[in-house]
Amino acid sequence: MAIVEDVTAEDEVTQVEEQSAGDLISELEKLTAQLQVPTELVPGFMAALDQNALDHYRLKALGILHDIRGKVNSPKWEEVDSEVQFKVMENVIRLNGDDPWSSVDIRSIIQDLLPKLDHSIPLLILPKLKPYFASHPSLSSNFRALSRPIGGKDSTIDLHDIQPFKDPNSWGIINLLSFSLEQLNSIEIEKNIGLILPPTLILMDDWEPLWRLKGTKILEKWINKLNKEIMKLMGIDKLLINSLIHTISLQSNPPLKGILEITIKLIQKCNENYSKEMIDFYSEIIEKGIIQGWIYAPSGLEGRSILIHINEMLLVFCDLMGTGIIRWLKNIIPNLLQPLQYPPTQVVLPHYQSNLSTLLYIMKKIRKTERVERWRGQILNILCRLWVQLKERRGILSLEEEEEEDENDKNLNEEIRSLIKSIFQELENQIPSIKQDEFNKLLQLSPNLFNDFISNNLNLTI
Repeated sequence: MAIVEDVTAEDEVTQVEEQSAGDLISELEKLTAQLQVPTELVPGFMAALDQNALDHYRLKALGILHDIRGKVNSPKWEEVDSEVQFKVMENVIRLNGDDPWSSVDIRSIIQDLLPKLDHSIPLLILPKLKPYFASHPSLSSNFRALSRPIGGKDSTIDLHDIQPFKDPNSWGIINLLSFSLEQLNSIEIEKNIGLILPPTLILMDDWEPLWRLKGTKILEKWINKLNKEIMKLMGIDKLLINSLIHTISLQSNPPLKGILEITIKLIQKCNENYSKEMIDFYSEIIEKGIIQGWIYAPSGLEGRSILIHINEMLLVFCDLMGTGIIRWLKNIIPNLLQPLQYPPTQVVLPHYQSNLSTLLYIMKKIRKTERVERWRGQILNILCRLWVQLKERRGILSLEEEEEEDENDKNLNEEIRSLIKSIFQELENQIPSIKQDEFNKLLQLSPNLFNDFISNNLNLTI
């Protein structure tokens, strides 16, 4: 009889332990269910969101996450099966992204929670994401790149008809994918490439710029973990690069920062240094992203932000191509100079500063080629006019307008004047004859306008 009593006592202890684990799961399920983002807070295309409602949700989520953190520290949590852990904590992982409904504080707590998850969860996530993404027309059934997309070159347009990942109930799906990819090693990435590649390409080829940016960030999570030989064997290296180049060519506004960087990394990963293939890709980006960007950039404020972004890209390729950038000089210099013809109003000063600093950088980069000399006339003509307009603008500003001009504008004005002087100094360094020819003529033409600009800078006398 004593033996029976001992067994019963042990069973009761076991039941208490099991119930404690069950209670923990039940309590966590109730908490994480409250993290579901309301449909009205999931942004649609160009839709305005209720900031007050977002603030209220973030505050509520922060409190819930504090409670969750206290509960997963229980020793019982480690005994919970990985499938159950994922089911309970899915909404927490969905919150771990740079989204309107998340915040730095929210993500900080989630970073404390993620190490508590079973190490097999990232592999559990990938198959569960498959229903949210259609198959990509440029991939075969075994996930190799096709020479021609299924359905023709416009087949990606059909992808826009069915996009489950944009459904309000799919909020945070990208964060699930991102978390999974961050945790997987190279071998796991290779084995699961069939579950990783389609959603990456679907996002990268989306018609909305922000989703393209999300797709590029997803690509960045795993691209360095996959061997380049495997990429080439599957043919996905060119497929991914071409998708990125197409995104760059679209010149979205606001500009998508970071796309060029990952594109160059991928090109360098998959091609021999300065091979024909690498140079061809670089040239394609310059043609489609920079040259055509100048042609198709809209006018006004919207266009200026794009043009400044193009200048940033141009500086990157000056470093990559070196003196090879002279191949496009007949496009570069006129496009940098042309906007400088207009009056230097407050709103255009950042654009002028960008164009002038880019021009100066290029002039220095190609100094050894002696190609700047043939552009001396255009450079002198535009910059002298700009100098005069800057002096006239300063002269006609009323005392009230000067007081309204903020410190940033004053600094920009001074920087632009300094850049013009530096460009003229660079012209003198590269073309010594310009000092006695054009510069002296400018001083003779108008000493008052150009004296502080030329003679003080270059030690000339009339």
